[in-house]
Amino acid sequence: MRVKRQLMGIPFVRMMAAAGGLTGVLTMTCCARSSVADSISGAELFEACVPCHGATGEGSTTVGAPAIAGLPAWYVSAQLERFQTGVRGHHADDVEGLRMQAMSRQLRSETETRAVASYVASLPHVTDAAAISGGDAAAGQRAYLVCASCHGVTGSGFEAGRVPPLAGMNDWYVAAQIRKFQNGVRGTMPDDAFGPVMRNVAASLSADDVNQVAAYVHALSR
Repeated sequence: MRVKRQLMGIPFVRMMAAAGGLTGVLTMTCCARSSVADSISGAELFEACVPCHGATGEGSTTVGAPAIAGLPAWYVSAQLERFQTGVRGHHADDVEGLRMQAMSRQLRSETETRAVASYVASLPHVTDAAAISGGDAAAGQRAYLVCASCHGVTGSGFEAGRVPPLAGMNDWYVAAQIRKFQNGVRGTMPDDAFGPVMRNVAASLSADDVNQVAAYVHALSR
């Protein structure tokens, strides 16, 4: 009886050993896949952004994609996270936002989000020509005072408060975003802590003010 038990125990032990070996192989495979995913560079991840934002991050008025080259990594990361969580880009009338929300969710981890944000920040800032006809930067400086308390006198933003920089941004894009706040297309989600503030500020600007403010921040040096 004892011999039978020993014989029966031999294949059981071998099976457990094999199972243990298989588990080890699977663990190593998963780790390898994770390692490969983590090794994807920001430049490679940025390839998915090129069709809209351009190879150098210069943006495109045709698809409503702003120039992003040289923007701070913390800002890019914060905006990607807002798109990923639905805080931004949820409204049916926000065509560009809906597109960005879908694109942002292709980033599978915080590591990838930070990697592409760092790459964007490393790109040389692109200076584009003013797109708003008749924009008056001098008049915009006066209208911008209502924005300066958060975005800064020089439009540099405020990292600790996650307030985005505005200096040097496309005038057409700035004007479009202000109007989205005015129309409730942006800033209405419950988790959007800054939305109500921006909506109140945007509501205080006239149609002319919007264009002038956009012209002014576009003329600021980043």
